[in-house]
Amino acid sequence: MPEVEVSRTLVKSPPELWSDLEGERLSEAVGEVTVRATEPERALAWEADGARGTAVLEPSGWGTKVTLTAEVEEAAAHLGLWARMRGERPAPARHGDIEERLTALLDDLGSAHRKPFARG
Repeated sequence: MPEVEVSRTLVKSPPELWSDLEGERLSEAVGEVTVRATEPERALAWEADGARGTAVLEPSGWGTKVTLTAEVEEAAAHLGLWARMRGERPAPARHGDIEERLTALLDDLGSAHRKPFARG
């Protein structure tokens, strides 16, 4: 399985980032996911169709270091021996752009979604 890791230090608190990652933000980035806490408010594991990974939060200076990892299933494993021997090609990986998706998620988590002092 190909593995990808992206990380960045964000100027947000661990509880704020934890609630974002446990919510819909991860699903928006990689598709429908199942999330389970492995260490409450520090690490979680996620699984999607064809991929799985982790999110780890660590205090770092003025912010929180967020490390996202993903492992993507190779489509050839699902094709089967006889199909490969006949020369059939596997379908393109569903998560071939997972590194870009996780990087975009970090960008999104790091940006301010609420403007301070703005009237709603």
